[in-house]
Amino acid sequence: MKPRKARNRMLVVRSMFKSKRLVLLLILCFFDALFTDIGLQLALIQEANPFIRHLYEWHIIAYYLVKLIFPLALMLIYPYIRQKLWVQPCLTLTVIVYAAVNVYHFVWLSYGLTYVAGSA
Repeated sequence: MKPRKARNRMLVVRSMFKSKRLVLLLILCFFDALFTDIGLQLALIQEANPFIRHLYEWHIIAYYLVKLIFPLALMLIYPYIRQKLWVQPCLTLTVIVYAAVNVYHFVWLSYGLTYVAGSA
């Protein structure tokens, strides 16, 4: 039989991944960070947020951690706030916004890679 702490940790981890929208948000946040990283590496874009730019220049792992910490924190507190009336609409809106941001990233990344390949 598992110790009580290990069982509690498993329950927390399991509850973090119960909401498909939260998992989708985490994935979208990761791809937002990845597309931005690729765009920065290829000099297709510049990071407009000075804090994120500083993190990126300081350490790439810090950059990814900060980009992913908010959806992960939301996943941790979600079981305690999911019954609030405002949570579901806000979560849906956030997923829609991040999906739009990722489409935007995909478009400029595709355009940038096509431009770079065409000029080579």
